[in-house]
Amino acid sequence: MRKQAGHGGLSRLPDIGMTVCVARQRIEDSAGALVGHEALFRPSRSADGSGVGTAGFDDDLATATVISAVTTEFGLDEIGGSDLLFVNLPRSFVVGELPVSLTPGKVVLELLERVQVDDEVRTGLERLVGRGFVIALDDVVPDDPRLALLDLCGYVKIDLSTVAGPDLVSLVAQVRSSAPGVLLVAEHIETVTDREQATTLGFDLLQGYLLSRPAVLARESLAHHNPTASRLLHRLSVPSSSTRSLARLASADPAIAARLLRAVNNVTGVRLPVADLVRAIALVGRQRFHSILVLDMVAELGHDDAELSLLAVARSRAAQLLCPDEPLLAATAAVVRLWAQLLDVTPAQADELLGVPPASARVRAMCDALDAYLDAADRGVPVTLGNDFSPLAVSVAWLTGLREGRELMGQVAPRPRRSPVAGRWSFAAGAPARGSAGAPSHTGPTSPVP
Repeated sequence: MRKQAGHGGLSRLPDIGMTVCVARQRIEDSAGALVGHEALFRPSRSADGSGVGTAGFDDDLATATVISAVTTEFGLDEIGGSDLLFVNLPRSFVVGELPVSLTPGKVVLELLERVQVDDEVRTGLERLVGRGFVIALDDVVPDDPRLALLDLCGYVKIDLSTVAGPDLVSLVAQVRSSAPGVLLVAEHIETVTDREQATTLGFDLLQGYLLSRPAVLARESLAHHNPTASRLLHRLSVPSSSTRSLARLASADPAIAARLLRAVNNVTGVRLPVADLVRAIALVGRQRFHSILVLDMVAELGHDDAELSLLAVARSRAAQLLCPDEPLLAATAAVVRLWAQLLDVTPAQADELLGVPPASARVRAMCDALDAYLDAADRGVPVTLGNDFSPLAVSVAWLTGLREGRELMGQVAPRPRRSPVAGRWSFAAGAPARGSAGAPSHTGPTSPVP
């Protein structure tokens, strides 16, 4: 990613760019027809595997990264098309400690083999089934304690590299006898012999390198601002927080604003594209917005530098003042424009990526004028604007936005931390925000350029 010089201090900002990756592997029926894909965690574009089994691998982080990518970066249709999408599920997501923010219908949740079965897990699975999700048992082996959960499942996956010979025959018979309606998936199909064996034993679905290797999908994105996300989590848990106040705080972070717009436009199935954050929050819903933020923080997709947040708030507020007839659309457009500049894409490309409609001519002219003003101020040269906006009006709006931005960022709390004992994130509803992150003393120009 390349940060542009100028544009209200972008050249002075830290690098907050990141590459979001997720892999998908084909799952097909015994006749070779595509049935779905499994979404797999990949730490980088070039990674051959997820890293599971290595020191430091975190199931929660991996699943949070995958769900975050599917819901706010690519979208279900882009990853799985119109077919099923299988997603691994660790215990924290089963029992409700972490949110499953996916949309039921085409999603199959795979209960990992490392999850110990108890009443809390059964209750969690019952809750997920009640929401409309289908459950699969992943990597089942003989005498697997999770077989007690077959009554809640639609799929059972067996790794042919782990279970073979008489054990495999016996396990298949046991599943068929206990749950005749469950579909069996043969994993690790590496050779023609593997495929023939799975077909002979009556497996319904097949998955493995013989059919397809996992394909990595990658997209350039921005890291969110941890303190802003933390403050939003707190406000979302307070019923009296207005949607407009939530939108104002969300506008402090281009990454959060972009994820919110993409979630509402690419996932919720709205008839008309949503172009302002107030309506986006209303349509996504506070619980889903809360889940998006939690998953991003668990996936460690954040940074703690306040420069960008102050810049975003100032631009958003200045846009409202310059376009009083379209304040919500203007504010969001200004944040989207900043997001586009940071990712080095055109405004039209940004609209397409986020699924938002093009801004009106007036709002586009405002964004152009604000960019021109801030760029000239950065370079210390006289500013020349079109007929729609005067340098004085833009300067007053920017200074007002900068002042209000400092006030808002002074209220932002630090990020939640993992408990050193439990190793869990603390996102308790209604938990008071602790501390504050001081805003920087200077971001962008603070006086008009003659």
